[in-house]
Amino acid sequence: MNANHFLADWRQLSAASRVLVINGFTFNLGFYMLLPYLADHLQRNLGLSPWHVGLVIGLRVLSQQGMFLVGGTLGDYLGYKRLILLGCLVRVAGFALLGVAANLPLLLLGAFLTGFAGALFTPSSNAYLAYEAPDQLRRDRIFAMQNWTSEAGMFLGPLLGIALLSLEFLWVGVGAAALFMVLFFVQWCFLPELLEQERRGGAQGRFWHQWHSMLRNRAFIKFICCACAFQLFFHQLYLSLPDEVSFRQLSSDVITWVFMTSSIMGILLQMPISRWVSKTIGNAKAMGAGITLMGCSYLLFMFQFEVFSGLNFIVYAVLFSFGSMLVLPLLGSYVPTFCHKSELGSYYGLYSCMGGVTAFLGNIGVGALLSWQAMPREWIWLGFALVGCIAGYGLYRQVTALNHAS
Repeated sequence: MNANHFLADWRQLSAASRVLVINGFTFNLGFYMLLPYLADHLQRNLGLSPWHVGLVIGLRVLSQQGMFLVGGTLGDYLGYKRLILLGCLVRVAGFALLGVAANLPLLLLGAFLTGFAGALFTPSSNAYLAYEAPDQLRRDRIFAMQNWTSEAGMFLGPLLGIALLSLEFLWVGVGAAALFMVLFFVQWCFLPELLEQERRGGAQGRFWHQWHSMLRNRAFIKFICCACAFQLFFHQLYLSLPDEVSFRQLSSDVITWVFMTSSIMGILLQMPISRWVSKTIGNAKAMGAGITLMGCSYLLFMFQFEVFSGLNFIVYAVLFSFGSMLVLPLLGSYVPTFCHKSELGSYYGLYSCMGGVTAFLGNIGVGALLSWQAMPREWIWLGFALVGCIAGYGLYRQVTALNHAS
């Protein structure tokens, strides 16, 4: 990554934008220092059954993905800074509970608070960031920078978690909670109140009217349907990838190499790729090609190399990561084109909520297909490629039409 380009972009950011971009790093640092080790702690240290472990993990996911719309709408009505602050405090309580709890009821409460916190601050953080960059070009650049810092946090979080885990899991939970408490004070002191935010209220701003109008926004719903393919493919890193590695009886080190390859590529290449897209192929082609490439990368699961049995997974990681870097920052930056500024939180909330539902249903469906021994696994990978091509073409056409209209 060209440091001069990054510094030049950084200098152009407002004070609020800098805080929000740094949040991408710190949110993921705190999240990934604890969550990757939670299931092992619940089963190995606390002796919970796999069903109870799944219940705790599932409640965390459901309370976040299912509540994004609520959190985003609250941001529209109460103010984005207030929801970001509230989300930080709720996550402090959630992580602290997960670190100290030794019984199922407290663990479930901690899981719920941890997930609900994300539903509170994520849509409002994205909406605030979109407010800071009203034109599409600046918005693309800022969301790319946020994605870059998020990748860095995702990479360093597990390493920090391992260091604290050598002491005790309690310190992982307390450390993650302390990090979010520091974040709370950073937002309180350095994130300005968004004075120009047009908060909703009054008879015309009743939330059910707003939700109804969103669902009737056909262009936005079509955009979400295509964009949800990203969430489907991304969450297969936690289902299809480990299952295929286990099916081939390979070492779990292969999974580690995939995640390391993906994180390192994101840190080194996200900003250069985003700059290249803006100067050459443009957003429509980048989004279409990115989703298509993510889906087609699963075709690598159909191959096996004799020299190094895990080589096809490394190539998969490269193609998957390249596709992700093409499309992810642009998806978030295009949401404001479908709504009025006073509705940004709700639109980001619905966008994230639908992505979570897609990931949840996709995991159930794909998990069932992977368990169906009579079905050749190659059909699943071909299905991902087909979904990627259809969603990619749909995104390309829709974004092209939006660009022409503007």
